[in-house]
Amino acid sequence: MYRIAICDTEEKVVEELTEKLNRIAPKFNAEIQIYKYTEGKEMIISHIRYNLIFLDIKGIEEIKTARKIRRLDSQVQIVYMTDKLRYLKEAYKIHAFDYIQKPCKEADIRRVLEDYLKFTNFIKKDVIKLRQTNGRDILVSADSIIYISCGTKKREVIVITKNNDYICKGIINEIYSELSNFDFFMPHRSHIVNLSEVKTYIKNEKIYMNNDDEIPLSKGRSKEFEEKYKKKLEVLL
Repeated sequence: MYRIAICDTEEKVVEELTEKLNRIAPKFNAEIQIYKYTEGKEMIISHIRYNLIFLDIKGIEEIKTARKIRRLDSQVQIVYMTDKLRYLKEAYKIHAFDYIQKPCKEADIRRVLEDYLKFTNFIKKDVIKLRQTNGRDILVSADSIIYISCGTKKREVIVITKNNDYICKGIINEIYSELSNFDFFMPHRSHIVNLSEVKTYIKNEKIYMNNDDEIPLSKGRSKEFEEKYKKKLEVLL
């Protein structure tokens, strides 16, 4: 059972969102219990540990509410609902799961709920969670990653996938540790490659990826790379 809180000063919005969530959740075989609030203070003093919160952002007071929620519960996922886009930058500093622009469309609510269920259940065992520099968490299939490189800023990485490129927060060595159960290799201190996406390579120099990008291959790691790459080819052949 997922406990979902909805907080909006407009009771009509709360009721409409409740109806939509109750209509969408069964499509994902998800059992939900919805708690409805028109004041952030009521939600906070309820002392209920929610799984997901839909919080309307109209101004600084709602930002303060979000900060209080995050101090009380570091695990709960918050989805911001707003038509005041100028407040989103400040809101995202409080680690948002996502946001929905008002008026809330059913397609957006469905997308958020589906992303949340994937996030909590890890429907795909090969999914890893990354946090973009805008504060939004994303789920990326390890198989879809071509390579990862250090970004231009400290604690920033660029994740190149088959479909999109993402600029994320993170330290490349820590991300490499998260990928230890998959077929990835670090041929250079600032790059991680998916061995399944390697087209060919030049010993001690560079690796050519399937998307035609070139990745440096350091001399100190060249021998280990060759061994792992050849082993991977044996599995694929």
